[in-house]
Amino acid sequence: MEYGTLLIFIIFGVIFGVGGLAANAILRPSHPGPVKNATYECGMEPIGDAQIRYNLRFYVFALLYVVFAVEAVFLFPWAIAYFQINGWLPFVEAVIFLFIIILGLAFAWTKGALKWD
Repeated sequence: MEYGTLLIFIIFGVIFGVGGLAANAILRPSHPGPVKNATYECGMEPIGDAQIRYNLRFYVFALLYVVFAVEAVFLFPWAIAYFQINGWLPFVEAVIFLFIIILGLAFAWTKGALKWD
């Protein structure tokens, strides 16, 4: 019976999802034209190409930020539950986790991923 409730939720989710998409396709007005299909940029005609190539360093910094943000998310619950857990095991696990993260930072540093010039 536990899976029956889940199945009902899945069925209703699919029905509402497909029904919403069908209602959107049926009820929305569709009057395409050159003015409606034009790119809008602050009320002016766009100049140049819309695709800009970003430097790869932006992605590397963003990825490093995500890695350290995830590290913080994992360390907060550990810090809260640290005094409730007995023994050295939680401390050793956190040290191993931090060592792996610091090892990744050192690797990025030695590869020059953190240099901006």
